[in-house]
Amino acid sequence: MKETIKQFIRSKIIENNLKPGQRVVETEIARELKVSQIPVREALCGLEEEGLIKSVKYTGSFVTEIDNREMYHMHLLRSYIESTALELTLPNLTKRDFGALHDIVDAMGEKQKSGVDYAAISALDIEFHRTIVAWSGIEAYNRIWAMLNGHVRRFINIVHPQIEHKQDQVYEDHRQLMEVLQERDVDKAKAAIKAHIMDVFDRGAIRVP
Repeated sequence: MKETIKQFIRSKIIENNLKPGQRVVETEIARELKVSQIPVREALCGLEEEGLIKSVKYTGSFVTEIDNREMYHMHLLRSYIESTALELTLPNLTKRDFGALHDIVDAMGEKQKSGVDYAAISALDIEFHRTIVAWSGIEAYNRIWAMLNGHVRRFINIVHPQIEHKQDQVYEDHRQLMEVLQERDVDKAKAAIKAHIMDVFDRGAIRVP
């Protein structure tokens, strides 16, 4: 039950239904899910360990603010993991492997055309990158990447809509990235994935203190 409640609250934070700085009221969550406050409190403790919740003594639990410096270094870590995963796997990838990425990118394009909520497109964005990391078969990379995932998705859902044309570029950016990966040039692919992940920081769209 604790894990189910944690995922429920985590999703609300990632999708920006619970906003940075907003108080998370145990009684309201418990009432909504028809559970006692004890597993809600345990779930909030778990989310505090993930860095999505901050507990203030005698006051309550609050959604953490977006820290651009922290996000910059999380993106750097992601770029290292994903570029290393490509270095290890790219020469041996099959048509089926590339097909899995093509399916994700195609779905991204369809959702962008239909004008669905951006959260649905960002979820596909994350699935694209999760697939690359999974190819490596290195459990440490998968664990670390998963730990970063909630923060990165929240950042995307909050920050990308504020950047002009960024939402419109998601499909095209991934389509172009697919073209590079299919060339099987490891150095070129590593450079492309790093540039792709660090784009909003490298072009100055997000300032890092």
